[in-house]
Amino acid sequence: MKYYLSFLLLFTISMCQEVPFKVGELLKYSAQFQQIPVGEAELFFTGDEEYNGIDVYHVSWKAYTKGLASTIFKIQDKIDIWIDKKDFFTHRLKKDINEGSYSKKVDVKFDYVNSIAITKTKQVPIDFKARDPFSMFYYLRTVTLEENIVMRFSAYEGKKIINYNLQMTGSEIIKTPLGDFKCKIIKPFRDGENLFKNSGDMRIWISEDKQRLPVKIQIKMKVGTMTLLLKKIN
Repeated sequence: MKYYLSFLLLFTISMCQEVPFKVGELLKYSAQFQQIPVGEAELFFTGDEEYNGIDVYHVSWKAYTKGLASTIFKIQDKIDIWIDKKDFFTHRLKKDINEGSYSKKVDVKFDYVNSIAITKTKQVPIDFKARDPFSMFYYLRTVTLEENIVMRFSAYEGKKIINYNLQMTGSEIIKTPLGDFKCKIIKPFRDGENLFKNSGDMRIWISEDKQRLPVKIQIKMKVGTMTLLLKKIN
């Protein structure tokens, strides 16, 4: 009997620790600006790795323009993130941003033992576990989302510390090339100010199925609206 109970306990723990994604998952998105196709984006779950002796997930994000949009304003961004395997906060963030004439590389390493974030030029004291937008996506896929409950996070991407909140604001059916998804709508926001420059606002749609997919991401700014819509899963 005790062996049966031990097995049941281990099985229950392993089920609780299951995550709705696996190594090799590739999410492909179409990108539209003001409903005009401008490019594509990819979110790739690269694999399990070890960073400074800690078990992490390695995730890669790519975004790029295509066709006429690439001629007018070329974008070719690549971001790599190493996420804590247990609590989904960021251990390392590496960005290679190329947008028009603007180019920037950032590599932030988080030392939580000594409470500092380290870049090539400086060390910044931190008193939080960082969650950039991408580690936040994966975190949202593992937690129960309840309406009007405010979740509070902090991020650091090499410039300044950003404190932000997340709140589920409702549900909606999103139509995609893969079919219709019933989604929960998540709104990131900051107390007393917009999340982004130029009065920017953001919404994220997370599917309510077992995979908890980030189906749609929309950023509204003064100059227009950028929408990423899931179109393919590999």
